[in-house]
Amino acid sequence: MTQSEAGPTTPTPSLRLQALGIALVVLSTIAIAIVPTFAKLAYDGGSNTLTVITARSIFTVVLAWLAMVILRHPIQIARKPMLISLGTGVFYAIHLYGFLGAVAFIPVNTAILIFFIHPILVGIVSGWLGDEPISARMIGALTAAFLGLGLAIGFTFDNLNFSGILLASSATIAGVFVIIGNGRAVKQAGGLAVVFYMMLSAVLVLALLFVIFGDLALPKTAMGWIGFSGVAIGSTIGTLTFFCAVPILGAVRATMISNIEPLLGII
Repeated sequence: MTQSEAGPTTPTPSLRLQALGIALVVLSTIAIAIVPTFAKLAYDGGSNTLTVITARSIFTVVLAWLAMVILRHPIQIARKPMLISLGTGVFYAIHLYGFLGAVAFIPVNTAILIFFIHPILVGIVSGWLGDEPISARMIGALTAAFLGLGLAIGFTFDNLNFSGILLASSATIAGVFVIIGNGRAVKQAGGLAVVFYMMLSAVLVLALLFVIFGDLALPKTAMGWIGFSGVAIGSTIGTLTFFCAVPILGAVRATMISNIEPLLGII
């Protein structure tokens, strides 16, 4: 297969588009990097995980819908990408609860390190499914990046909490399903629409969990509200920009670039 036939990898004329994709992923990593710290502020201010992620998901749905209306982006999409997006929404709800729930039990750097096993898994699964060509060199680079991340942010086996590890691990696995699934969906529909339907599905799942298990806990302090708002804004910007970049760069390349996110989070 020639480079022109391969599709995603392309060409010299699209260098500007490739640069735009990279810029979107970098913006996504900066936005997402602040989320765990804001979540801690929200929890310390009296909120809880389910309240934070449900409010954040509603905010994303509303903002994605407004963006589509303003940009005149078609809300109706083909059946297949819509079903994929609705399905990944279930996994995204698990991902949100796992990642932001983990920081209530284990240090932020430990939660981040566990979660960032997912770029390696995305590379392996994408290659296995044939979505994107994956070389041993690429997997080696992803593994080296992960090991370097571990050295940079630190990790200790002292006082590890099983609930925190389980939550962070579930976020990692769910994140792989979300990235690969949406990577397929955005090839047939715009990133905004995919995020809208994914988050709509996630809101329905989280609302159901909230009705069954939830306890509304809004922040009681000013810092708590800053954290609460920061999670909603940072997560929304990060999610929208990442999945708008995936059609340009491909899921694996976008995920590789997002490896800078943990270092920004620790900073």
